Amino acid sequence: MRIGIDLDGTIADNLELLVQTMNHYCSKDLCGEEIYQYNLCEVYNIKEEQFIQLMEEKEEEIIIKSPIISFASESIHKLVLEGWEVHIITARSPRYQGATEKWLQEKEIPFTGLHLLDSHNKLEICQQLGVKLMVEDNIHNAYQLNGGGIPIILFDAPHNRHWPWQGIRCKSWQEIYSFVKNHRFCP
Repeated sequence: MRIGIDLDGTIADNLELLVQTMNHYCSKDLCGEEIYQYNLCEVYNIKEEQFIQLMEEKEEEIIIKSPIISFASESIHKLVLEGWEVHIITARSPRYQGATEKWLQEKEIPFTGLHLLDSHNKLEICQQLGVKLMVEDNIHNAYQLNGGGIPIILFDAPHNRHWPWQGIRCKSWQEIYSFVKNHRFCP
């Protein structure tokens, strides 16, 4: 069976680097736990054009420097050994394909497919791939995917805690692995 896994905020622990970048740009002093929603433009009260320009300058550096979320590699390896086909499905721009592949290799993340969509609309690719389960941290993506019939594990993050979610919410990769292993999501 195929599992889709988001990258930023789910495997790559880039929140603190994003917050540092935004704090420097906006002369603020927020911490990751204060990021109450996914849209950083609203959190930092800046225009989308400003955010896009800043990311043009800083995104690749954030990609390269991002640490891995604890136990992501080990848990994904176990899923692969148990027969799961892993597809990394991210809103990153395809222009970061090389940097993303290098980061995944360095962090020893096994995957069958890497899909850089340059969009948060992941439903179509999940349906095309036949994804049976998706791990996602963006609540809006989770709503869309769930509404399209894709079961979701919402990876807990400060920006999704204030939104209602009736589905599965996991706070760690150990919880994700345990849920997948102990429920009817068996390859």
